[in-house]
Amino acid sequence: MDKAKKTDQIIIVVLIAIAVLIAGSVIHRRMSSSGSNSGEAPDSISEALTYQDYNGKKIGILSGTNLEAASFEYFPDSEYLYFNSYADLNAALEGGKIDAYLGDEPALKSIHALQPQIDFIKERLTQNRYSFAFRKNDPHEKQLLDEFNEWLRSIKADGTYDDIDAVWFGTDESKKVVDLSGLTGENGTIHVVTTSTDEPFSYIKDGEHVGYDIDVAVRFCRARGYKIEIGDVDYAARIPALASGKYEFTTTMNVTPEREEEVLFSEPVSEGGIVVAVRATDLNHTAADDTSKIGFFSSLLNSFEKTFIRENRWKLILKGVSITCLITALSVLFGSLLAFGICLLRRTGSRIANGILNLYVKLMQGTPIVVLLMILYYIVFGKSGINALWVAVIAFSLNMGAYGSEIMRSGIQGVDSGQMEAALALGFTPKQAFFDFVFPQAAVLFLPVYRGEIVNLLKSTSVVGFIAITDLTKMSDIIRSRTYDAFFPLIATALIYFALAWCISHAVKLLLNRIDWRRRRTRTERKGTA
Repeated sequence: MDKAKKTDQIIIVVLIAIAVLIAGSVIHRRMSSSGSNSGEAPDSISEALTYQDYNGKKIGILSGTNLEAASFEYFPDSEYLYFNSYADLNAALEGGKIDAYLGDEPALKSIHALQPQIDFIKERLTQNRYSFAFRKNDPHEKQLLDEFNEWLRSIKADGTYDDIDAVWFGTDESKKVVDLSGLTGENGTIHVVTTSTDEPFSYIKDGEHVGYDIDVAVRFCRARGYKIEIGDVDYAARIPALASGKYEFTTTMNVTPEREEEVLFSEPVSEGGIVVAVRATDLNHTAADDTSKIGFFSSLLNSFEKTFIRENRWKLILKGVSITCLITALSVLFGSLLAFGICLLRRTGSRIANGILNLYVKLMQGTPIVVLLMILYYIVFGKSGINALWVAVIAFSLNMGAYGSEIMRSGIQGVDSGQMEAALALGFTPKQAFFDFVFPQAAVLFLPVYRGEIVNLLKSTSVVGFIAITDLTKMSDIIRSRTYDAFFPLIATALIYFALAWCISHAVKLLLNRIDWRRRRTRTERKGTA
């Protein structure tokens, strides 16, 4: 007993030490981000800092954009780190993991307004034009592109274009709304794919898609009698999503020769250039707001308000949780049925069935789930029109069926063969013997492992954002893209996944207690003793 108490004391001390380290790290980060020194400036810092000062430093790259090639060109001697959004780039830059990154000037102006510790060198490295992209080698798409270009020229002529520009690149937040009225749809529905972490072009505000590009797309659909449906994917997935046939066009992207080989670009919708994002302290000035005067707890409260209260962002979290739970529940249901069916087929002794099923199991076990998702979404069901959520359910059910069948098979093999023989000797049919005696005992053996597989499935659903599903993780990314604060969105996401995993584990444990006669007898004996 003394040994057990000593072990408990050691564990408590270790847990307290870990908690102190985590709290200290968080406090240090919050205090350092509130102060004037967000990171170390390059050795060659000067009043006239240029992009050459960052060659040889750590450079962040926004995946799936033309910024990769520009980074290679302007920083040939640097180390490159890849990120999926501006929010991730800003967190890495502020935390000192990278020294700079390339970004589009309009986006960095918005970032600097919300996060003054992130600034950019005013020298433009390139002069770019940004255009909507349409699917190539499709007569209908070419006709739609011509229609869009004609409408674009008309709004530039009548002054509407200038009005749109003034709203989304202006400072009056009350005007930054998208009017969705008047979308009659007599000429059909236009499916537009975007990346809603690209303020001011495309982002989420008050739970709705807004931004310069969204406004332009909605105005076009209203003028030409279309309805509009918006899909949301990462930058790198835009062109594959377009090529799959699920969308008619994508919101604006920089026009490059390589992209022109894959898609048709409209006439320029906006213009800008690539600039270098750096820490504000690198430019010999501190952040332009009063965050250095805000205390640690005030800073936390401010972050909480931005993450959950402002624009009712807690509703995004709830929506993401509901989608995550729905995908998980349906995948567990269909995947378990598939796993059980595979087990039954493999018990028939058919060589053909066993060969096919063995190949299926090995294929599922050897294919990363995110790759399987994209194959199903962009290739297998590319032009079918099936909802992305059902594609995710199919993918996870197939994956669950493969792993679950092996777990069930191991449980069945763990039951003594004498159980089947005894049931047959008592006059039961092979079917009755299996379902009444063998499988219930096997379930007691495999359910603890199966519980872990269900939890793994829950966590694996965090990749469904690759196919335009706004689950819990995707909603967290969207919130971070608006607040540029990683702390509360990521912590909240982790805690929610933990709570969901605990609920799953507890539910399976209750099921196990109900079907395990030995546990029921133990509880009964305990009650009798009491």
